[in-house]
Amino acid sequence: MSLNTFIQTIANGGGMSFSNGYDIEFQFGSRTSDFITYLKQQTGIHSLFSTNATDPGATLKVFCDEAQLPNTQSATGQLQGRYLGENQINYPYAKFYTDLSLGWMCDVNMTPLKFLTSWMGWIYDGAGNDGPVNSGRGTALSSLKDVKPNKFEREVRLNYPESYLCDLRITKTEKGPAAANQRAPISYILQDCYPYSIDSTPLSYGTSMVTKVSANFYYAKHTVVYSDYQHKGSMLEEAQKLTGVLDLVKANADIA
Repeated sequence: MSLNTFIQTIANGGGMSFSNGYDIEFQFGSRTSDFITYLKQQTGIHSLFSTNATDPGATLKVFCDEAQLPNTQSATGQLQGRYLGENQINYPYAKFYTDLSLGWMCDVNMTPLKFLTSWMGWIYDGAGNDGPVNSGRGTALSSLKDVKPNKFEREVRLNYPESYLCDLRITKTEKGPAAANQRAPISYILQDCYPYSIDSTPLSYGTSMVTKVSANFYYAKHTVVYSDYQHKGSMLEEAQKLTGVLDLVKANADIA
């Protein structure tokens, strides 16, 4: 295969995909309104979909530095003796979905960790006495050490799943002429998603590094959404379609 053919093959597919382009979004329904109110009180997050830098919710979208496109796996059984002399064969009989992980860089307010802790706190706070303790704004270290824990002899009651489950949308994005995430060839919608564990957050003396937190999520099933970005015509036609500029040669000369 010639170099020109190789380059043209890449171009026909819209270019190569790079792993550092993606978008995540937690979508909570109307039945989770009590949890959203609880989340606002605990963390100050007013919108989980925000890209406004003044809203802590923007941290969850912008600072997510590790994500995964979920896998699909088959549960298989074994069949023997189908034909004389044939060894056992595997056959699929059910589809199941494994967990996945998301990771965040943390701001000074530790917003991603507070979000995850509050979410898990709500799952086990059906009695209203097992959630995180909010000591108020700007509490100093000396005052924070005086805050009393929840009573030891407290019962743990779970909230109903519909009050905390959400849809998690993970979209693979690529650069385009108009934006760094303009092209979105595939998106996964993870239904009935919730965190089942928050990984330990390492802290240590030595070289300063950004604090990171990661969590693991279960979900019931997912739906995959496709969008086609293959080049159907010439590169010039595709560029004209994406930019809306017909005379790209003149536009390039004007910029130069």
